Amino acid sequence: MSVSVLTVDDEADVAELFRQHFRHEVRQGQYVMHFACSAEEALNKLAKGIEPQLIVILSDINMPGMDGLAHTGSAY
Repeated sequence: MSVSVLTVDDEADVAELFRQHFRHEVRQGQYVMHFACSAEEALNKLAKGIEPQLIVILSDINMPGMDGLAHTGSAY
């Protein structure tokens, strides 16, 4: 059974770091990784629905526009 992880960060290299760190779990089908470059993009992804079931959002706190704290509060 797979579950989703959403990572939100305005720095593009962070997505690659997470891809490398969780590569074994992704290959084994445990995790499906989703990435957003801004809080606004993350909220759009959440509004459309993320499949399989989302279990965690990993968010940068300091981002242009809506910061990670505001995003986390808006995600619920």
